[in-house]
Amino acid sequence: MRSLFYSNRIAKAFVALSLVLFVSYSTVSATDHAILQQHCGKCHTGEEPEGGFHLELLGDGVTAESQEYWQASMDYVSLGDMPPSEESNVTDADRLQIAEYIREMILKQSRTPNDRFRYPTRRLNNREFANSISDALGIEDPGTHFPLGNLLGDTLHDGFDTNGDALGISEYHLEQYVESVRKVVDATVLSGEQSPPQHYDVPARLLRMSSLGQRTTRQESAIRNEDSLEFRDMRVRMYFDNFREVPVTGYYRIKIRATGIDRGYYDSAETGVYDGDPISLAIHFGDRKRTYELPDNEVMEIELTEWLAKGTRVELSYPTDGLRNRGNGNFKFQQSIAHDHIKEHDPDLYAKVVASIKPKRGGGRVLSVSHWSHWVDYWRGPRPRVYGAEIDGPIYQTWPPKRQFSLVGESPISGDAEAILTPIAERAWRRKVREGELDPIVRLVHDLQPDIGDLEAMKEGIVAIFVSPSFLLINPEDGSPAERFATKLAYFFESTLPSERVHSSIAAGKADDFDALCDSVARYFTSGHADEFLIEFPHAWLQLDRINFMAPDPDRYPHYHRKDVSADMIAEAKHFFRHAVETNMSVPEMLTANYSFINADLAKVYGVDDVPEDSKLRKYEFADHRRGGLLGMAAFLTLTADTMGTSPIHRAVYVMENFMGIHPAPPPGDVEIQEPDVRQAKTIKEILKAHVAQETCASCHRSIDPYGYAFENFDPVGAWRDQYVQSVTEPEREAKVTNKSRKTAPPIQLPIDASATFRNGKAYDDIVGFRKLMQSKANQEQFVRCFIKKLLIYANGTEPQNAAEVEKILLKSAEHDYRIVETIAAVLDSPLFREP
Repeated sequence: MRSLFYSNRIAKAFVALSLVLFVSYSTVSATDHAILQQHCGKCHTGEEPEGGFHLELLGDGVTAESQEYWQASMDYVSLGDMPPSEESNVTDADRLQIAEYIREMILKQSRTPNDRFRYPTRRLNNREFANSISDALGIEDPGTHFPLGNLLGDTLHDGFDTNGDALGISEYHLEQYVESVRKVVDATVLSGEQSPPQHYDVPARLLRMSSLGQRTTRQESAIRNEDSLEFRDMRVRMYFDNFREVPVTGYYRIKIRATGIDRGYYDSAETGVYDGDPISLAIHFGDRKRTYELPDNEVMEIELTEWLAKGTRVELSYPTDGLRNRGNGNFKFQQSIAHDHIKEHDPDLYAKVVASIKPKRGGGRVLSVSHWSHWVDYWRGPRPRVYGAEIDGPIYQTWPPKRQFSLVGESPISGDAEAILTPIAERAWRRKVREGELDPIVRLVHDLQPDIGDLEAMKEGIVAIFVSPSFLLINPEDGSPAERFATKLAYFFESTLPSERVHSSIAAGKADDFDALCDSVARYFTSGHADEFLIEFPHAWLQLDRINFMAPDPDRYPHYHRKDVSADMIAEAKHFFRHAVETNMSVPEMLTANYSFINADLAKVYGVDDVPEDSKLRKYEFADHRRGGLLGMAAFLTLTADTMGTSPIHRAVYVMENFMGIHPAPPPGDVEIQEPDVRQAKTIKEILKAHVAQETCASCHRSIDPYGYAFENFDPVGAWRDQYVQSVTEPEREAKVTNKSRKTAPPIQLPIDASATFRNGKAYDDIVGFRKLMQSKANQEQFVRCFIKKLLIYANGTEPQNAAEVEKILLKSAEHDYRIVETIAAVLDSPLFREP
């Protein structure tokens, strides 16, 4: 499947490249670039130039049509792929001279005063939509009744949900937006008379557990006591029998009495719950969640006040990634731990329970004494105990509620529609409302008022504001330059509409130049206003959504699945990126740092044992130089692996595209790719050597493969291995196993060769050597250039189209030792971000 994924991408790239190649090659005249003719002319001139690339494609200088070839040329020369060492006598000094010449030519790219950078209009993605409508209405989130549940999911483009081509809008989209916005507005602006508050007492007998199946009488999921109800199975939720749904929208004061019990009673290796982790209780209001750490054996009263929409279900859960370490990972097998514990520590009780075990009625298979079903009532794993709850509501400090009053006033009338709707529209549309622009919406309010009344008509006017193109679409042409820049800045850092704080900051000149932007960027991070960026950008850049696209085999890698290690891997990557920003790390250090942030679950994958036994991520330095930074993270190693094995090509393509910013060349369209006969091959390297025996394949794979072989010592979950282990499946071996003796044939262990040589002649023996090569000036510069491009894709929704401006950002970053805050500021200060 992953091979198909990459093949499709290469095919698409080939179509686009062929079109550009045809246009460029047929319209640009040959030019004598002396240094290029000297070192590259032998292979890249004539009727059949190597790789289909002719020096004439570069033209006299860098233009919109030729910049792609100039940029690719600089990438390959800087990294030493061209000219290849095996085919020329070019020295490192020669390559440096060629690369500097190409960079000088790129920086000379001409640009007329009217040649502005333009980006596609796109709709808000779903998270931007949720954030924006909440901020425009002054509410905490769209609501607890899943008002946006009907919206279509966003299509990702190379991990990014900001891509303009993937964020179009259709009539169906609009219909769903209307439905969703109405739900949000109905839960914000209330009609009718004020509802009186009610008190709901929820004693233990009214606590209920949801069911995982149709047999609702089974009690394995909970432990009921006279004064409490205890979680047993972490997959179920607790609810209140006399308060199953919120009856009326408003504020509700909720008190819940709970404690954590039996933490550490069993060995953590058996339960999968670390003794160092607290027992937590999560409270769910629709998709809003609050989580609390419970004290051990001491009742805690949790008190909170929430605005809840009518129809919201209030539920409790036990958030843990443990309790799945036995059997096939189903929780029920956990309860057999009680058998083992009692047998060892309480022989009298054990004998009593065993004596009480009777065969099932009707005969049939007799379950063993250790079977989990016999020990359900004796299980004492770590769990929350809930004693009961109290709920009061709906509660309103004023009527209408303050949030409603701030939007439409106490008693809105249709005659005031323009005055009421203008500030809402200006927040939602991220700019000043133009004269007459609200007239159609005001007329809508007036027309509806006789039939549905003033307030309901005003609500329809608000709905119209939020389903208009000015809200749903981010239009680079909309608003004044200051308003457009405020919008881009706010969506870059906060994924929402610009606040008054952002508008005031820009008006005060705090984003007028590079130095001012550096200060603004630093304030964004220190104030917490950039949390959305710190979460979403690394998720998109590193394509973390793909981590379980082909998840490791659960039988072979049970720890990965039973402890939800993929969530830890994603958290590690994001925590590392946050650390990089907060410490203003040099950008290249992100790639090859000798440390990362891990917990006990990741430590088991990484093969280290000197970390605390809990789930908290902590900084850890790797002494073996195999790990650390992005290159050593299991998230990257897992999402580039298959269910049962690894492919150096998958990992190579990922490294090239996401760390080096290089898109491997597609295969020529007239080449028939035949599958090689690899039946006699033993290792992955031998298989790939057979596959690239054809020169048409080998020329590209000599550039691609070295970026992947270094990671072959890492298995599909990112754990270290010294050998491949392959199960024996050959018919002739299976034939040796008789029916009388069905013994499993021993697996075959094959040596791993993680060495390779780049086309520039630089070689490595393993991942340690590869990481050292990645610390070269050329590779570090290439990584920073890639990072800059990824930031621009996140910001603009499209690849940057001007190589000269990217190089200028890179040079500005270099002036500040590639520090990450200054690099981000250089991106935001560039015309590639500021314009139009």
